[in-house]
Amino acid sequence: MLTKGDDHPSAEPSTSGEAGRRLRGQRILITGAGRGLGAVFARAVADAGGSVLGLGRNRDVMESLLAELPHHDGAVHEAVIADVTDREGLMSALEGRSITGVINNAGVAMSDPLHTSDEDETRNLIEVNILAALWVLQAATPSLEAGGGGVVVNIASTLGHRPLPRTGAYAASKAALIQMTRSAAIELGAKNIRVNALAPGYIKTDINREFLESPAGEKLIRRTALGRIADAAELIPPLMLLLDPANSYMTGSILTVDGGMSASL
Repeated sequence: MLTKGDDHPSAEPSTSGEAGRRLRGQRILITGAGRGLGAVFARAVADAGGSVLGLGRNRDVMESLLAELPHHDGAVHEAVIADVTDREGLMSALEGRSITGVINNAGVAMSDPLHTSDEDETRNLIEVNILAALWVLQAATPSLEAGGGGVVVNIASTLGHRPLPRTGAYAASKAALIQMTRSAAIELGAKNIRVNALAPGYIKTDINREFLESPAGEKLIRRTALGRIADAAELIPPLMLLLDPANSYMTGSILTVDGGMSASL
């Protein structure tokens, strides 16, 4: 048992009724869709009736993921093979595609003090978390504009608001993504393209489970108002809000979903 709050009600997203069909007719590009949160987001989009354009570098991984997704309301899922750090490659891969939404999810993490952080690792983090997010935005904008508008959801982090020790470079990259979100919202609003960000706190995964059960992890959990770490499924309701075409007046917003962590730091 990780925390006192592990017995919370199931957070599996509902896919019934109108809520379950809210992305019908939508074609959502998801970067980093092959694993982790990207795969969770892909499943959620498909469950909500949308078509998934899964963008990644490994065709086998991407096609395996897409083969497992449900097809509701005539949805068609496709693999887009590209490297998010390759601007020209992205432009080519997305040219002429029909896209109504983007989940800018691809990213990397690192945990080192700023004054001792590795140069190569830090440069890679900046390239993936900041520049690649910008290249995806640039590559997808023509398709969004051609379709009369759409929505971009950047996956930021609560650490982009308030960093913790050993997260300086990562926190800085997510803070930059948050400001990029606001700037893009200002610049693309006239094209009917909404740009928002989802800023999660720590999410429970197999990778971080050992850390979260350690004394340092327990200390982190105690800083969270709800007294527990989220399951990935708990990000789906706010993600659906941001993607929903009916949510047509929300742009330039940062939706923080961290169990109250940033409120109590």
